[in-house]
Amino acid sequence: MSKKRAQEHKKQAETIDFSVVFEPDRKYKNIIYSAAAVIAFALAYYYLMIAKAANGYYSFPLDDPWIHLTFAKNLARYFSFSYFKNEMATAGSTSPVYTIFVAIGFLVSNNEMIISYFFGILFFAVSGIFFYKLSGFEFAKENFFAIVFTAVFLADKWMSFISVSGMETTMFIFIILAAAYFYKKRCAIPFAVFFGLILWGRPDGVTFMGAIAVDYFFAHLFSKNNKEIKLFSKNDFVKIGIIAGAIIVVYFAMNLMLSGSLLPNTYSAKLTYYAPEFKSRSDFLKYEVWDYFTSGAYGLLAVGFIFSVLKMLFDLTKKKYNPNILYAAFVFALIFVYWFKLPYAHRFGRYLMPAIPFIILSSGLGFRELSKLLGGFMKSKNIANGFMIIASALILAYSFVNYNDNKKVYAEQCAYIHDRQVVTALWIKDNTKPEDIIATHDVGAIGFYSERKIVDVAGLITPELITRINDRDYTKFLMEYLNKSGVTYLAFLREWYRVVNQNPLYTSTNKTPVEYMDVFKYEPGKTYIISKEANSIILMAQDLLGRKNYQQAIQYLQQAIKEEPNCSYAYYVISYAYMLMKDNVNFVRNIKKALEIFPDFKEALLQLAAFEKSTGKNDEAVKHLDRLLELEPQNKPAQDMLKSLTDTTRTKK
Repeated sequence: MSKKRAQEHKKQAETIDFSVVFEPDRKYKNIIYSAAAVIAFALAYYYLMIAKAANGYYSFPLDDPWIHLTFAKNLARYFSFSYFKNEMATAGSTSPVYTIFVAIGFLVSNNEMIISYFFGILFFAVSGIFFYKLSGFEFAKENFFAIVFTAVFLADKWMSFISVSGMETTMFIFIILAAAYFYKKRCAIPFAVFFGLILWGRPDGVTFMGAIAVDYFFAHLFSKNNKEIKLFSKNDFVKIGIIAGAIIVVYFAMNLMLSGSLLPNTYSAKLTYYAPEFKSRSDFLKYEVWDYFTSGAYGLLAVGFIFSVLKMLFDLTKKKYNPNILYAAFVFALIFVYWFKLPYAHRFGRYLMPAIPFIILSSGLGFRELSKLLGGFMKSKNIANGFMIIASALILAYSFVNYNDNKKVYAEQCAYIHDRQVVTALWIKDNTKPEDIIATHDVGAIGFYSERKIVDVAGLITPELITRINDRDYTKFLMEYLNKSGVTYLAFLREWYRVVNQNPLYTSTNKTPVEYMDVFKYEPGKTYIISKEANSIILMAQDLLGRKNYQQAIQYLQQAIKEEPNCSYAYYVISYAYMLMKDNVNFVRNIKKALEIFPDFKEALLQLAAFEKSTGKNDEAVKHLDRLLELEPQNKPAQDMLKSLTDTTRTKK
């Protein structure tokens, strides 16, 4: 295309009015606000009903909500930001303002599920209202598209999911949406309040604060040539500085008083545990960012988002202010901070969910620009608006499909957490004494329902452990710490911390063979926790066995034995690998070594009894089974095998 023709197309595009004019009055806006709130409630409540019908109880798909609930319950009862009665005061809540809201809920009700669901859905509803307000500001005369993309936000599969997950996420999204709206409207006082609350919502909110600074820098820079760009007055800046500054100072002062640091314990603990040295930055970008934000309806939204970013960059080269700067800057800043400091988006991409509303809005703006470009090229307003309508309708329809599909995930994950954390917590409450102290890494449900004092081996509420978590000898240091702390029981997922040479008192009932929660009596000098390195090696070996890579699995297990020579479990797993290879000599040698280290190893006794039975050594098999049934009289596989051996003996007689 010649330069002259291109200029003609550009001029033609500029002369055509592509807008779909719709400007609702106050009455209709109030109807839209009400509809957004009702739809948010209905979509979230539907997830609850599906999960209740499937599981027979209410739960959360994460363990973390009970951390908020424990702090909130103690704040309401003892007026202390503590994790056990009025003891253990600490800055262990990532979102203290959310914890305060939940504490207020405990003044009205003792039902922790109702309180959590109420605030999650409430903030989802007001987030929907403010999303509409913000998108209405951007689609000033095309409010129809503001309504459509508000519907996309409400139908988003993760918004309903997280609103009934007991987390602060919808509250945080509300705070940043409100801050963005009042910032765009240049309403100094409400903007100052919400800007100050951002850190109270989540410490990673600093990325949104930075995005506002970037946006305002360009707005101020380009305002010299564009008088339509509205700025804050000097008086506005004074108000913002005083109000927001005071709110932020109180936040830092509270953390400093509770834990001696400006930020919550959770920030330091998670930065330590999920440090880039132990998590892959490239995998984070590939799986937790790219795959997450290009699957399902997000794949369509990505087209509009990418185009809006390209348009923004083009405008910047022309020294033209683009309204998308704030949204794009926040999305990229949030991803960058996690990539650089903590390459982990947590389960369901929870840490990146605050970017979702801004990706949706930015995508809507991108599709609007793309439709104008297409309409200008085709010299047709109808084509431009038709493209925009079709694109937004497809996104909305796909979003509802994804929403409907995700309800099953919500129900399954609620059951997953209930079967492990909640049931374990109730067992601890029923089978331990009130003065017992429990060490665990999942402090949520166990801390809330067991009503026992907790030692958090992951450091979220036990900050003195944080600096040692990634030490190679951490488990040795940990056991010394447990001794000094008077710990009497351990509750560990095997994948996190593995206790060997000791049978658990309780093991969670699991419908899927992933993440078993064990409870052990902690006996100083006897209880043995293997190193995280050795446990990781064993887990890799088990994965290889599942994929029938027996020889490679054995090599890993030999490495684990070298790391932990007194680990009976490593010998047990390597014996199993040899059994799969039909190497009976090495199977027997290693399983007997496991039993030599730990004579009461129930799984090894059963496995060896089965082998002895298969080789005709029935007397030896009976001896192992008798020992196993002494340890666990109700062991059904052992009972069945012993009965089979007894019947065989009688038949021979």
